[in-house]
Amino acid sequence: MQTKTNAPISPRALTDWPGVALGITCGILVALCVGKMPPALPLLQQDLGLNLREVGWVVSLFSTIATLCAAVMGLASGRVGAWRFTVGGLCALATGGLLGAASDGYGVLLLSRILEGTGQIAIVVSVPALLAGLSTPQQSRMVLALWSAYMPLGISLALLTAPLLLQGGHWRMLWTLIAALTGICALWMVLWRSRYASPAPASQSLDWRKLTGGLRQVAPWVLALSFTFYAIQFFTVMTFLPTWAIQERGVSLRTASMLTAAAIIFNAGGSVLGASLLQRGIRGSALIITAHVVVGLSACAIFWEWLPDAARFAACISLNLIGGILPAATLSAAVRLAKAPDQMASLQGLFLQGSNLGQFAAAPLVTWAVTVSGADPDWSRALPLMATCAAIGLSLGWYARSRGL
Repeated sequence: MQTKTNAPISPRALTDWPGVALGITCGILVALCVGKMPPALPLLQQDLGLNLREVGWVVSLFSTIATLCAAVMGLASGRVGAWRFTVGGLCALATGGLLGAASDGYGVLLLSRILEGTGQIAIVVSVPALLAGLSTPQQSRMVLALWSAYMPLGISLALLTAPLLLQGGHWRMLWTLIAALTGICALWMVLWRSRYASPAPASQSLDWRKLTGGLRQVAPWVLALSFTFYAIQFFTVMTFLPTWAIQERGVSLRTASMLTAAAIIFNAGGSVLGASLLQRGIRGSALIITAHVVVGLSACAIFWEWLPDAARFAACISLNLIGGILPAATLSAAVRLAKAPDQMASLQGLFLQGSNLGQFAAAPLVTWAVTVSGADPDWSRALPLMATCAAIGLSLGWYARSRGL
C-alpha cells in the first residue's frame, strides 16, 4: 500500500543491493525486448508475410514511442508513484510479449510492440527513482550509473542467446520465454514491495509546478541533447559493424552478431567504469566531455577505410568502453537535478527521450550521408557527420561544466 504521508524518509545507512539488482534486472528485460527483434526479423517476415515498410515500423516503434512520450510518462510516474508505474510497465511488457508470440499477422504484432514499448518507457523512467530510494546518499549516483548498463547488457545477452532458439525457427518460444521472465520479475517486485517504501509520490492536490520543477532547469535539457548526439554516433556504428562484417568481409550472420555483442558488452563495462569514477568524486561533466572526445575520434577511425580491420574493431571497442561513461554520468545527474523525489522520473524520461531521438535520427542522417554521392553506400562519407556530432556534444559538455555539473 502506498504510504500516505509526505514526510521525508530518513536516509539509508546501507544500500539495499538485492533491491538494486532486481531493479536493474527490470531494465535488462526491457533491453531483451529491444534486442530480440533484429535477429528474429527474417523469421517474422517469413511467418507473418511482413513487407519492408511493416518491418521498419515494428523495429522502430520503441524509439518512436520513447521519442514522443518519455518525458510525459516520467511526469505521470512522478504523480502515480514509481513502484506502481514499474509494476504496471512489467505487466504491459509481459502482456505484449505473449500477444506477440500469439500473433498471426502484422496488426496483432504491431499492437504487441505498442504494449511492449509503453511498458518499456514506464519501467525505464520509474526504476531510477526506486534505486535512488534504495541507496545511501553517498552511493546514489554510483547506483544510477550502474543502472545505465541495463541496455548494453540486455542487448548483448539477446544477440548471444537468441540465435540458439531462432536456428530452429522458434521465435515464438523466444517471445514467450522473455514474457515469462518478465512476469516472474513483476511478481518478485510485488513480493518485495516493502523494500521500495517511499514518500507519497505527490501532494494530494496536483501541484504541476512542483512536479515539473526538474524540467524547468536548463541543465537537464543540455544533458538530454548531449545524449542525443552521442546516440547518433553509437547507433550509427552499431548499425555499420554487422553490415560491414557481412557485406564487405563475408562473415556469417552469427559471427557478425557475436562481434556486435562483444563490442556492445564493453559499453556495459563503460557504465561500470563511469560508476566507479563518479564514486571517486570525478565530476559528471568531465566524464561527458571525455566521452564525446573519445567517441568522436573512435567513430572517425571506424569509418576511415584506410585503417586495418583490427584497428577499426579496436576503435569500436574504445567507442563502447569510454562512450559508456556518458550514459552513466547523464542518468546519475538526476540525483543532483531533482529538487524532490517525484521529479526523478520526469528527468529520466527527458534523458530517455534525448537518447531515443538520437537513435531515431541516426538512420535517416547516416543514409543521407553515405548515399549522397550515389546509390551505393560510401561509409567513409559518415566521417563529417560523426565529427559534427562529437563537436556539438563536446560543446554541450563544456556548457554543463559551466553550470556546475
